[in-house]
Amino acid sequence: MINRETIVMLTKNARTIVYVIAFILAIGTWFIYADKGNISVLMANAFGYLSFSFISLALMVSPIRAVWPTFSLNPAIFMGRRAIGVSGFIFAAMHYIIQVLLNFAGDPISVFGFALGPGGLGLLAGVIALPILFLLFITSFDLAVKTLGKSWYTLHKLIYLAYPLIIFHAYTIGIDFQNTGLNLYSGSFFLIAIVTLVLEGLKIYKGMTKPKPAQQVQQPVQPIQQPPQQSGQKEMEKTN
Repeated sequence: MINRETIVMLTKNARTIVYVIAFILAIGTWFIYADKGNISVLMANAFGYLSFSFISLALMVSPIRAVWPTFSLNPAIFMGRRAIGVSGFIFAAMHYIIQVLLNFAGDPISVFGFALGPGGLGLLAGVIALPILFLLFITSFDLAVKTLGKSWYTLHKLIYLAYPLIIFHAYTIGIDFQNTGLNLYSGSFFLIAIVTLVLEGLKIYKGMTKPKPAQQVQQPVQPIQQPPQQSGQKEMEKTN
C-alpha cells in the first residue's frame, strides 16, 4: 500500500517523472540498436513500439479511473497523462524520421507517393496518423488547454481515430509481424492493444449501466389558506 506522502509526491512530479523515463528509454534505444553509431531499422521499430506503448498508456488513464476509482495512483497517472501522450508523439516522430532517412533517402515527399501507390495502405495509415498525433502534441500544453476551453476535449478525441490507424500500420508493414509466429515485440504489441481496448469497453459499459439520479417530481404549489377565525374573535370584530 502506497502511503499518502508518496502519492502526493508522485502526483506533484508526475510530468517530470514521465519525461525522465521517456528520455532514458530514448537514450537506451539508441545505444542498444545503433549500428556502429548509426541509425538502424531495428532502432526505428523500437521507437515505433515505444510510441504505441505510451499512446496506449495515455488512453488507459480515463478507463482506469472510471473502472477503479479507488486506485491509489489515479491522481498521479492523471497528472502525467499529457506528458505520456507528448512522449508518445516524440517517439513516433523519431520512428518516422529514421524510416525516411533509411528507406526513402531522406525525402519525405516520396513517402506520400509510396503510400498512395499499390500496397501502400499500411504506410498510408501511418501517414494519416502522424499529423493527427502532431495536432494533439501541439495542443497538449497548458496554454492550448486554456485557450481552447471545452473544445480541447473534443479535439483530443481524434486519438480514437489515430489509434486503430497505428495498429493497422504496425500490423501490415511492421517487420515483427511479417514472420510466422509471435515474438516479444509482436506478442506484447497485441497484448497492449487488447488491454487498452478492453479497458475502453469497460469504461463505456460502466457509463451505460451507471444508474441515473432519480428526478424529483415537483409538487404543485398550494395556495395559502387563512386559518379560520375563532368565534370569540368574530364577536369582538362585530362589536368594534
